[in-house]
Amino acid sequence: MTSKNTLTTDSWDAIYTYLQTTNPISTNNIFSSLNSKLVTEVGYPIVIISPPMAGFQKLSANGIYTESEINIMVEVYHKSAAAVKVLKNEVIAKLLAGRKVLSGSGLKRMNMSGGNYDAWEEGKKKIHRLSFDLSFTYIED
Repeated sequence: MTSKNTLTTDSWDAIYTYLQTTNPISTNNIFSSLNSKLVTEVGYPIVIISPPMAGFQKLSANGIYTESEINIMVEVYHKSAAAVKVLKNEVIAKLLAGRKVLSGSGLKRMNMSGGNYDAWEEGKKKIHRLSFDLSFTYIED
């Protein structure tokens, strides 16, 4: 269960655990940041779940509760344009299928938006990157 005191860590852990073990995607290469050492040691494909950003707001409606907006950027890297699209769609499909599980962890009202595409040469390989924004609402009574 997610706690207000450890909201960003708990949110990241819930998403990582879901995509890694509960309803795993086709790669084990899920990390919180990308660097050249990771690329060299692990290779592609890679999924990056950036550390969540959270804002807090106290609300009162028949009592006082805290509502938090949690925003996370998800990036998918692969060596082909077709494969990066397939992996991004897989990640999105798994997250949508996991709405109830993630909601049970306190991550409610999942929303996905935006998206960017980028590609560059890395040695003799072309690397493709797709990203999208993921957000949740956390409510603590």
